[in-house]
Amino acid sequence: MASQAKRHHVVSRFYLRYFANEYEQITTVMLPGDRTFQQSVGDASVQTRFYTAVGHDGEPTDAAETAFGVIEGAAANGWREVCDGTWPLPNDLREHMAGWIGLQLLRGNSVRASMSQIGTDLLQMEVIIGGRRRLRDALRDIGEPHDDESVNREWIALFREPLEIEATANHHLQYLSTALDRVTGSLLDRWWLLTTFERRGLATSDHPVYVLPNPRAVGFGLGTGIENADTIHLPLTRRHSLAMALRATLPAELAGISRDIVTPGVAATALYSNSCTVNSARRMLFHHPDDSPLTGLTLHPPRSREISSSGDPWRFMSDDDRRVLLEAGVQPPTDEVDADDNES
Repeated sequence: MASQAKRHHVVSRFYLRYFANEYEQITTVMLPGDRTFQQSVGDASVQTRFYTAVGHDGEPTDAAETAFGVIEGAAANGWREVCDGTWPLPNDLREHMAGWIGLQLLRGNSVRASMSQIGTDLLQMEVIIGGRRRLRDALRDIGEPHDDESVNREWIALFREPLEIEATANHHLQYLSTALDRVTGSLLDRWWLLTTFERRGLATSDHPVYVLPNPRAVGFGLGTGIENADTIHLPLTRRHSLAMALRATLPAELAGISRDIVTPGVAATALYSNSCTVNSARRMLFHHPDDSPLTGLTLHPPRSREISSSGDPWRFMSDDDRRVLLEAGVQPPTDEVDADDNES
């Protein structure tokens, strides 16, 4: 078997270099800001075998890392042009940059965690709706004791230590491969606004592309996705930020502008960009060692949930099934709210 890469970058190394010094050192801030250290961009955002999947031959493969490298290599030319003062980008480089941004939206831990949490929640709902009646049938079918005492014991165990679904690299990569073209096309259809900064430094994070919650959707208690977000934000470099706006929601004075434009940034714009970066981070933030872009911002704890839920799922449970749990001291779950509970 050919040698495989074990250390997989969840955020591209070429991208992180734009926030590092000449020695390729970058400052890493672990949420909620209680630990800060410098490290090489070669070590930042690395996870062991995160994209190692099982191939058609049943053997481990890191083919995804190779495919990502092709997308990254093409996109890197766009970053170089931006730093040289080119804007708008030529169509081919704009497409390559959109491909990388789409990849970054889909490749991170947040997507795999969402898949796992959705699977777990659906499994738990299936358990609740089936109740002890279905549990008794299942125990009988596999030849296990299924008297009332045994059923109640197994029922209580299902809620004291709930079953969990864990999405694999194969699940994640299959979803990524089917969604990337559509996501890239959606980004290309947007209006791109580049903001440049002379002295203000920008930070980035382990999830650098931020889908801003849509205020109209939030008002209806709905989530915001890639296609319906008014704005998607990305710090391109420590001196450049990119906003990708949904053309249908642009104000009247901008609606007639078809070309991507560039504008100089001010302190307030830098603060806004860095606040987006903080909101998007899951575990860590990155910035140039000479910058202090997080000053004045409140850092949240590491995000443990991607999918928020409200209400009591036990409301779908029969009164008798609920009573067994309550008598055993098992309580219904409380509402789960996270930093971006309206984003999906």
